[in-house]
Amino acid sequence: MKPIRSNELEFFKEMIKDKFYDKKETLRTQMTSEAQKLSDKKQPLMAKQCGVEAELKKLKVADDKYREFKATKQLQERKLLETVEEIGQVLSSKLQRMAKARNWDKNFDNFSPRTDNDSADYFINRLNDCCYDEAYKQVKSNHTVYNQLNNMKSECEIILHTGSDINSVVTTLKGAMKKADIELPVPNNLLQIAVK
Repeated sequence: MKPIRSNELEFFKEMIKDKFYDKKETLRTQMTSEAQKLSDKKQPLMAKQCGVEAELKKLKVADDKYREFKATKQLQERKLLETVEEIGQVLSSKLQRMAKARNWDKNFDNFSPRTDNDSADYFINRLNDCCYDEAYKQVKSNHTVYNQLNNMKSECEIILHTGSDINSVVTTLKGAMKKADIELPVPNNLLQIAVK
């Protein structure tokens, strides 16, 4: 008796593996086909057999209502957003014209309800800034000392350029600056001004 050689052993081993694999694949295809036929017959009864037929019906009704609500919600949301955009554009146009007329440095023409958190806040915040700016201008125009400072400064510059002697220039300059409540920090002895 002659023993099987290693290369023959390997050949038969691979051949057996391939043949059994092919046979199993053929059987798997048949089983898949039979399983599909059986499944098609049983599917309509499966929920009832599992005792979940009533819950599935409830789920279907609830899901239909949810999807209908979602569709109407999106439609309603779109309509509301369009209304916000229309009103915002009218408001934006009016305030933009007002900004030009009142010389505001704020801009109202980049309003977008899709990017701003609260549409009204967009306008309110800008109007509050404009209100402050106008209030500041009014306070500034009514502030006596502030408005006189330019004249006082001009007076001091004229005194400085008069060509008078240093004693009278510094004395007069100190007096003029004192009107503006500003100290002139020039020591008298440094300029050799006679103390009165």
